Amino acid sequence: MNEINSLNHFFSAIDCHFQCYNMGRRIFPAEQQTFIDFENTLIPWNTPYLQHAWIGLTFWPKKSGQNDHHSEHHVWFLKLPLDEQAKLNLAARDDFLRRLFDALGDFLSNTRKHQQQQQADSTLKLQPLENAMQDNPYGFQPKAEQLANFHAMIHKQLSLPASSYYKDTQDYLRGNPVQEKHNFNHWDKLGFQGFADIAARLDETCGTLKPKTNEQVINEAIIHLPIEPFKVLGSCLENHSVAKETTGAIYKHLMAELGQNKKTNNLIQLCISSIQASAQSVDQTLQVQLLSQILNSKISTNIEILATISGRCWPLIAHPKILPDFLEALATSDIEHPGAFNAILSDLMFIPGMRDTILQAFRSSERSQQLSHAIGTFFSSI
Repeated sequence: MNEINSLNHFFSAIDCHFQCYNMGRRIFPAEQQTFIDFENTLIPWNTPYLQHAWIGLTFWPKKSGQNDHHSEHHVWFLKLPLDEQAKLNLAARDDFLRRLFDALGDFLSNTRKHQQQQQADSTLKLQPLENAMQDNPYGFQPKAEQLANFHAMIHKQLSLPASSYYKDTQDYLRGNPVQEKHNFNHWDKLGFQGFADIAARLDETCGTLKPKTNEQVINEAIIHLPIEPFKVLGSCLENHSVAKETTGAIYKHLMAELGQNKKTNNLIQLCISSIQASAQSVDQTLQVQLLSQILNSKISTNIEILATISGRCWPLIAHPKILPDFLEALATSDIEHPGAFNAILSDLMFIPGMRDTILQAFRSSERSQQLSHAIGTFFSSI
């Protein structure tokens, strides 16, 4: 047991496969070698959030394939602290492993005995691992929305069926193809899980009469959706790559509302959901245009909007058409929300590659007096 000094070694010792998922700013699978290199401090965690690596680990016995529907799949959610270079804090990792061994007791020795017996009908039971995260300071409980998206992603990857909410959500978004008009207000009985399943299965076919893919159905429905189902859809699509056509539908929907020049709560929510829904657009040109329109609108200084851009669209913040407007809006927002400028920028600058870009923008001669003051306060705080 003493020779096990990493999670990779641990899963090898208990004869299990494992798959790592990034659970921080968005949910997406991470390559196993990437996780191993991260554990060995060869590379930083490329998407830190609040100076931690937020990770979902699913594992199952090697005797069964990853797509074996009957195998035991278990999940841990870990929040591992990072050092100033966004690399794994080894002291914390070792402390986690020590706590893990304490919680499991003699699990490994029992497993070895079990393997030595070589009973033909025996199966490796992983139940003792289920409670390993209880009272563990490195474990965390994802929000219900995260769990729904994680569940949808896992089931799609393992070729398992979607939830019971899936078809109802498809029917809602698609409507009845023989009807000329579809009422999109009847959404109150739909489950969040159904939208998560739709987002994870954009390539699947919807309907038997004039079948379309889920992605095509979403593209046609977006412009008609009330704000509540669009909010749910946005928080699901943010975890998946979306096509140019989908980004175009989101942009058209947003511009129709921004064009009315109203400053309402629904418009704020629409902006937030549009940012989320287009977060992984394959058309970055249109995505930059969408963000630019929001940052030049009357609601550009809303702290929820700025936090969403920072949390979901961090790769585009460095864009020369985005960063200056983002910093100006954040500096103005700091008047109403003191500390927001420092908190959001500290989080962004912890992401590998972002610090130098932001510091260079700080030196711009075109920055406003308000931004200059916010920058001065920021440096004073650190």
